[in-house]
Amino acid sequence: MVKPIFSIVLVAISALHVYSQQITGIILNAKNNQPVPNASISILNTSNGTSTSKDGIFIFSQKHANTTRIRVSCIGFESKEVNLKDYRPSHIEIKLHPVSFQLNNEIVVTASRNELISFKTPDAISVLSKQDIQTNAPRSMAEALIGVTGVWMQKTNHGGGSPFIRGLTGNQTLILIDGIRLNNSAFRYGPNQYFNTIGLFTVRQVEVIRGKGSVLYGSDALGGVINVITKSPEFKTGKPQLAGLTDGKLMSHGMEQSVAGQLAYQAANFSILGTASFKNFGDLYAGGDLGKEAPSGYNENGLSLKAKYKISNNWLITSAFQQLRQNDVPRFDQVTQRGYQRYSFDPQIHRLMYARAINSGGNKFFRSIKLTVSNQLSDETRIIQKDGDPVLKKEHDVVKSFGMAADIYSTFTKRWAAITGIEYYRDKINSSKIEINTVTNTTEKKRGLYPDGSISSNLAVFSKHTYELGKISIGFGGRFNLVVLNIFDEQFGNVELKPSSLVGNFSLQYYLNNTSQVILSANSAFRAPNINDISSFGLFDYGIEIPSDKLSPEKAYTFEAGFKKRAESFSFSLFAFNTMLKNQIVRVKSRFNGSKYIDGERVYKKANTAKSNIMGVETESGIQFNKHISITNNLTWLYGKDLTKNTPMRRIPPLNGKLALRYSKSSFFCETDFLFATKQDRLSSGDIDDHRIPDGGTPGWSILNTKLGYVWRNFSVNSGIQNIFNKAYRAHGSGVDGYGRYVWMSFLYRFKI
Repeated sequence: MVKPIFSIVLVAISALHVYSQQITGIILNAKNNQPVPNASISILNTSNGTSTSKDGIFIFSQKHANTTRIRVSCIGFESKEVNLKDYRPSHIEIKLHPVSFQLNNEIVVTASRNELISFKTPDAISVLSKQDIQTNAPRSMAEALIGVTGVWMQKTNHGGGSPFIRGLTGNQTLILIDGIRLNNSAFRYGPNQYFNTIGLFTVRQVEVIRGKGSVLYGSDALGGVINVITKSPEFKTGKPQLAGLTDGKLMSHGMEQSVAGQLAYQAANFSILGTASFKNFGDLYAGGDLGKEAPSGYNENGLSLKAKYKISNNWLITSAFQQLRQNDVPRFDQVTQRGYQRYSFDPQIHRLMYARAINSGGNKFFRSIKLTVSNQLSDETRIIQKDGDPVLKKEHDVVKSFGMAADIYSTFTKRWAAITGIEYYRDKINSSKIEINTVTNTTEKKRGLYPDGSISSNLAVFSKHTYELGKISIGFGGRFNLVVLNIFDEQFGNVELKPSSLVGNFSLQYYLNNTSQVILSANSAFRAPNINDISSFGLFDYGIEIPSDKLSPEKAYTFEAGFKKRAESFSFSLFAFNTMLKNQIVRVKSRFNGSKYIDGERVYKKANTAKSNIMGVETESGIQFNKHISITNNLTWLYGKDLTKNTPMRRIPPLNGKLALRYSKSSFFCETDFLFATKQDRLSSGDIDDHRIPDGGTPGWSILNTKLGYVWRNFSVNSGIQNIFNKAYRAHGSGVDGYGRYVWMSFLYRFKI
């Protein structure tokens, strides 16, 4: 009965098609022929798109509909690309097969700077979807990636979180927000907290490209690229509407109380979306006998606004603003292990504004053009005071980043496509420090962590091509990058450096059939020295660092073999790789004015002295046993060696993985997952010196978690128990321990006006 009714509706709508040049159709569930609401439909290589109504119907304007290819995607269903000329204009009916997991089926943009189904890319890709974020209800951006294939999350403090990809982190892993660099010239070697300065409530999807990215995105992508894609407002045909949601979450032991709201105005050619969030995080409660770890709690608030304006069928304008402020974020490890009375970030602020224009539907040389202008701010204040010392130090660093980028997507032939572009980023750092004697109430100004007014400029051109030849797809590309550093340092002297790099990549995909492929690839990457490397003068985790004025880019060379399979009830991927790191910038012991120590801290400086090798295997799979039960799992093994010292490489994560069993039926789901890591006792000299790593290495651990959720009309509730057996554990390299047993609950209510 359902299908004939929708057919009548489509016939009535299509009667207007000839006059209005509209595409109309319906998306159905292939299993039961029921309509699929909220499915996304986009016309390939254009900025046009829409979503289905509650009846599964979509409508949007586009000329020459009979020659247009579209992509259809929806959470819980396979993604599909179709050619509309294969359908009768009066009856476009597209069926999607339901799936319980999205492995190799996600729509991703990071791998090619253009939308693709992940199965079609030659890259090792991990995706955290909108559904994952909603059902897991993670506390922070960093904790959202725990358990994601190929990602190891280290937490120096509860308010931090530094993702490791293929054994590398900090300024050796590139983080993007909507394709715009979060990494700036103050990103330091080793773990940092900046990934956690992205507001989780603004996020729609996170894409991780493991082992690649320098050709498309430039410096720092030695380990890979993480692209955080934020929520966007949707257009709505017909009568405009207001739509929104409210969200809240509680964790036991007072570890989280949060509330957030979202409101959107949706019309045919204009839409705008705003979000606000307020979160209070209490001190962390660890497992076993560890209990409360104080100080570790803090609070944060976030705000975002994004608007889209379709000025024609070919032009789409997007503007966005987002900000997150964290207050009094303490370093638990410094206070409890290294003799500090106070060590906190207060405040830590991140702000991003950008405007983007996309033109589509041009000729084969300019199929689409994307222009982006961005302005970004990182504002960090550190308040530091040692036990028994009357001097309180306030260090303040502000990084202002301006960026411009132009991308051109070309389809020279049906088989040959390319993305070509130019990028420019400029960072200016203002840095200061004051020392306050709390006994005498006197204040003294000192040199900041960086020389005040230092500037970094980054200019690059790149081009990446894909050529399809039957069952073979070949990818190749290159990038030239020039960085100019101007350091204005009264104490150590001015420095000007102009490091440049040329990198490339090559990949070969062979499709065994429509569901399986074998992949071989080789690529190079680089990391240009930044202002932090050249001019940092201040504390780090186990010493104090002095400036280094003669550094050159780090280089990485990766060879990779992979296999991907995508079927209706089974998906699988396996990647094995070897990465050679050369000219590594590492800390080495040094002297300052002839002394090994400053205020009791060992002196270090940066130098291009290391050569290392990392090899590893990453695998993940998903099995759908029946329409209700599925299993997903992943496993990552890494082996890193410092070839210069013939010792283990610094901070290499242990063997780790995840196994999850899920049951879902209609509006209900429940899932139990098992996370583990083996002991890591292959330690470098830096690991041995690191107070965050226990003597003899970090013990292995395993924890069991469970969660469930239910959706009723516009209301949904999720709840879970983490670390059911209350085990004490610590992720390798972290400065805080893992959560003990706790209960959490989240609520979400959607509404339309």
